[in-house]
Amino acid sequence: MVHRQRALATSGTLFLALLPCTSNAAAQTYATLYSFAATANDGGLPTAPLVADTAGVLYGTTQSGGGTSYYGTVFSLTPPQSPGGAWTEAVLYAFAGGSDGEYPSGLVIGSGPSGPVLYGATNFGGNSGGSQCEGVSCGTVFSLTPPASPGGSWTKTILYNFMGGSDGAFPLGTLAIGRGVLYGTTSKGGIGHGTACASPGCGTVYSLTPPSSPDGTWTETVLYTFAALAEGAAPQAGVVIGKDGVLFGTTLSGGPGTCGACAGTVFALYPPASPGGPWPKKTLYTFQGPPTDGEGPSAALVIGAGGVLYGTTSYGGRDCELCGTVYSLTPPASPEGAWTEAVLHTFPSPAQSFYNGYPGVVIGAGGALYGTSTIGGSATNSTCWVAGSCGTVFSLTPPAGDSGSWTGKVLHNFAGPPTDGDNPYANVVMGKDGVLFGTTWAGGASNAGTVFALQP
Repeated sequence: MVHRQRALATSGTLFLALLPCTSNAAAQTYATLYSFAATANDGGLPTAPLVADTAGVLYGTTQSGGGTSYYGTVFSLTPPQSPGGAWTEAVLYAFAGGSDGEYPSGLVIGSGPSGPVLYGATNFGGNSGGSQCEGVSCGTVFSLTPPASPGGSWTKTILYNFMGGSDGAFPLGTLAIGRGVLYGTTSKGGIGHGTACASPGCGTVYSLTPPSSPDGTWTETVLYTFAALAEGAAPQAGVVIGKDGVLFGTTLSGGPGTCGACAGTVFALYPPASPGGPWPKKTLYTFQGPPTDGEGPSAALVIGAGGVLYGTTSYGGRDCELCGTVYSLTPPASPEGAWTEAVLHTFPSPAQSFYNGYPGVVIGAGGALYGTSTIGGSATNSTCWVAGSCGTVFSLTPPAGDSGSWTGKVLHNFAGPPTDGDNPYANVVMGKDGVLFGTTWAGGASNAGTVFALQP
């Protein structure tokens, strides 16, 4: 498939234009870089984080648009060559559905002889036949290889088709890559599927190892199967790779907390003592839910200084059932000790500042955290998902000393279509000089989502 290009002019510096912000936030350097059209020639409704290569090119996926089937796209957005120039969008691939895959999640960048290779998963589709997957196919892992010469077509290859049994089903999160091996999670499937959890199972953590020869096949290995609600279930996000190859992740539900089977967990998987051996799992924390704790972690973790993990919960918090939290998890002083969880922030109700932490956070200078809230903010655009609640970009600044509270600040209130995006489902990524790049699920000129940039 030959990619299709279009440009969107921006003003100001190379990346950004100064736009007015609402009264409850200081003026920020913000710009909408691109508005999706959700047509046969363009994607729409992005829900996964962007990634950037060393040249500053952004890559991402959409859940709609592209081709004749509208099963989503992979796109790139190339910065202008001079200040005030145009960002150039290109549809690198449009999914056809069925055996080709449907609804791609986030991307990770690997290396290849012709440039960066993109790896991702589709939530549905593939060649599984759907016998174990609620009447649909169970998902795929794919690669996109750049053309050998400029202007050529990117080459898509399906690396693995999930079958929905012991190998897992429905990969939702972004992959991680370490020494050429891909790591990911499936939200369902696994050994004993359909028994401990709702059919077809509680989910898995898996790896995909590249072949030893160019014409070989990738090898999937299930590193761990979530077999019971009490140990966590239904991971929605991918894993992150820590020191010594330890994998850290979250489960949306499960765990032995007082919230029963609904609160969720943070877990670690440790590399085997010998090649081919089992990956020991440890539950680092079980969320207790309101009134003191978060509930339902659905976003990927990030690793900060000293191995501290940071993440968000979709719900829960201090005296709030549905608000969501930002939390930290500090490793113990000794391997046998317990990890220490702290709620850094509970999102207020939608009528207040910002709300609901689906997308996760990134770490900036001085340990500050940046993220998006899907709902909340001061906008009053009835087109947004919740009237007057289009979402925000926010920061959380750590206290100056060893004690004290983190300070939350709204950096941008999304205003909704036609001039701005609304309801971001994906976290921001940090580019050069601390510029934040992200997407909104809806809003923009066609109300099909946007790509934006913000200089805090």
